[in-house]
Amino acid sequence: MSIFNKLDEYKYWRDEKLEMAVTSVDDCVVPIVDPFNLSHNEKEKLTELCTRNNFALFQLQKQESYVDAFFKINSQLGLTNYDKHLYSQDSGIAKITQTNNQEQAEFIPYTNRRIGWHTDGYYNPPEQSIRSFALLCINKAASGGKSTWIDHQILYILLRENNPEAAHALTHARAMTIPEHITNGVIRRQKSAGPIFFIDEKSGQLSMRYTQRKKNVQFLNSVEIKQAIEVLDNLLATNSKYHFKLLLAPRQGIICNNVIHKREDFIDDPAVPRLLLRGRYFDRV
Repeated sequence: MSIFNKLDEYKYWRDEKLEMAVTSVDDCVVPIVDPFNLSHNEKEKLTELCTRNNFALFQLQKQESYVDAFFKINSQLGLTNYDKHLYSQDSGIAKITQTNNQEQAEFIPYTNRRIGWHTDGYYNPPEQSIRSFALLCINKAASGGKSTWIDHQILYILLRENNPEAAHALTHARAMTIPEHITNGVIRRQKSAGPIFFIDEKSGQLSMRYTQRKKNVQFLNSVEIKQAIEVLDNLLATNSKYHFKLLLAPRQGIICNNVIHKREDFIDDPAVPRLLLRGRYFDRV
């Protein structure tokens, strides 16, 4: 894919992408009868939505083991090469819930605080690029916790149509750097530098790594990059027809090719705290 430097290829890809896009959230939900044995139609619909929109929503019936059901759905869609995150289980599934563990609470998903726009694993080096993730809601919060997302490929199109110079600036090889993460003198994560928009070598697909966090993030010190980040953030703050907003209900989930997303803050019911299952993968759907 040479959409960065070949205008004709970009226009063809842009037109096809916009024509395929689904903008109604109701049209993105796939009911699943048996998560351990997806039907041909269920699998085809999930895959088609991820091709068109880079995400699909799904709805489960009651299960004896949601962890096992979630794992099987993901694996049947080819998501087997999982990220061994610090707080994930052997199967790569993490339980995203508010924690009293001070060390774990350094990671915002394990708190009740809002999370700004980001892609998962933005701090990973290129060889460990997170290409997809999936979430399954077990318990929702007492209030708040709604998610908003947009297909990052659509976002690039909107950005490039609005400001081609900004879109180009964010493909710079050192646009965003995440410093090494050191705890008690031990390096827990190496420094990672790279572009914000890039073509993934493995899949040939336009991909994105980004975070609005100001802590432990360094953007290239240039006027072009600073202006481009401002344009990008303003675009994310709009409410286009391509923006999706949803509070996942119990037994409802999302599987996606690492679309850019954010989360509201929330208030828990102490008796039934918010709980989501998450898997992150080096594969695409």
